[in-house]
Amino acid sequence: MSWNTAKKRFQRDIDKYPKALRDVYLAKTNRYTLPTFETKQWPIPKNQRRNDLAKIGLASGDLAYITEGEKKGTISKIFQYSPELDSVLLADVTSKKLIPPQNWVEHQNSHLMDYPEYVPRSSIKIAAKDKDENGKVYYVVADDIEYRDKYYDDRYKQWLPRRFVKHHKTIEIPWPNPPSEPKDDYLSTKEPVVLEKTYELQSLAISPVPADALSQLRTPYSRHKKRVLTEIQARKMNAPSMPLSDEQKIYLAKKAAEPPKTYKPLSDEIKEFIGERIAAHMETIESPAMKRHLEALSQQKIPKDPKIQE
Repeated sequence: MSWNTAKKRFQRDIDKYPKALRDVYLAKTNRYTLPTFETKQWPIPKNQRRNDLAKIGLASGDLAYITEGEKKGTISKIFQYSPELDSVLLADVTSKKLIPPQNWVEHQNSHLMDYPEYVPRSSIKIAAKDKDENGKVYYVVADDIEYRDKYYDDRYKQWLPRRFVKHHKTIEIPWPNPPSEPKDDYLSTKEPVVLEKTYELQSLAISPVPADALSQLRTPYSRHKKRVLTEIQARKMNAPSMPLSDEQKIYLAKKAAEPPKTYKPLSDEIKEFIGERIAAHMETIESPAMKRHLEALSQQKIPKDPKIQE
């Protein structure tokens, strides 16, 4: 057992506490914090958190209409979403916090500081800005959002659904631009290295194990390699002969009386037609891995069928 596994047994997992015990622990924790930094909302359980952007339904840069609190009726910009609290940080919702001198930031000269306050998700509605025919700016507030038609957003590098105002199929609320573009640093991998292929396609045409290595992987002393079978093994491999019914005998007699089937090779016209169809299909394939796979299959020799007459 590793140390990390053993250590988790003695760690306090607040998510497993019932609500009454969590409230007691929250009140006990607030006794050692500053009055302005008291925890007012307990984190929701991990199994109820929404970490996927498509499930959250909002992103940094969206406009939010506040429905409760002192800023009720105003529209603000979302800075950050917290899945632990299911709340957002808004631009205009702040409060005065008492900051001790050891935690002051640069150019700070007062103990009081405007600190952002978390607003519950249930207290906001998604809003959007638009212009009318006269160029006047107005806001659209959605009571509820409907998601349809997933598409790949190159800005977020993931699949996102389109957001529409519910019961209004023509009013779409687009996803905002990400707050900042990612910048490369010394730990970033260059794009040509990321796109470089370091694996080979596994298929029936190309064996993943070299032929010379098979003797090392398979024991030559296996009982399945012996050419002599015991009596019990012979009984298992040779099933007992069962008597045939009258219907089966009649059917086998009719089959024996039928002339044997003969197969003729394909004509040149049919071969040319099949080759044209295959060539047309190959031009539509864009994946280089699939092209190499088909090329390897084309190089395999097909054994001649003795039933086909030349």
